[in-house]
Amino acid sequence: MVHTAEVVVCGAGISGIATAYHLAVTHGVKNVYLIDERPPLTLTSDKSSEAYRNWWPDEVMVRLMNRSIDWLERWAQESANRFLLNRCGYVYLTANPASITDFKQAAETAQQAGAGEVRVHVDRAQDAAYPPIDLHRFEEQPTGADLLLDRSFILDRFPYLNQDVVALLHARRCGWFSGQQLGMYLLEQARTHGVTLMQDRIDRVG
Repeated sequence: MVHTAEVVVCGAGISGIATAYHLAVTHGVKNVYLIDERPPLTLTSDKSSEAYRNWWPDEVMVRLMNRSIDWLERWAQESANRFLLNRCGYVYLTANPASITDFKQAAETAQQAGAGEVRVHVDRAQDAAYPPIDLHRFEEQPTGADLLLDRSFILDRFPYLNQDVVALLHARRCGWFSGQQLGMYLLEQARTHGVTLMQDRIDRVG
């Protein structure tokens, strides 16, 4: 049987599925074929950290990741969060007082790159200004970062930490999601918009 296509995407891993999705759903390309000899997402590991972050010292990377996270949040809203997106954040800790300056500098650099406002908490009186982590939400969560410099405050919020901790830097627009479930959602949407999934092998490109 002979098939013709506008676009052939080789490989039905997360990258191939995302490409087919954007071609068909975002840009309205017709007659897209997604070809893989294995079932979809076979080589897309669910054993990686599956984490994301906009916490970078480089403006280009922050812009790229902010755009990517915008897409993740859009898909989570559309799918009733089928892929379990959260925004727990990334936490950096130190027991070395000399490292506090490095934490402040890293936070300022990330803020200048577009990662969001840095909020500095120097005593427990600012407890209410430090939003707690919600393990199951991504909406209406803070961006930027929180720098905690009060040991008792840190240990109150994170009692399992070493008692020698002197500073905690919490980058907020970061978290986790299920890459496998995201891939399946995007594949379903792509197929709904006309993408054909074919279990076959690409031998050559002429």
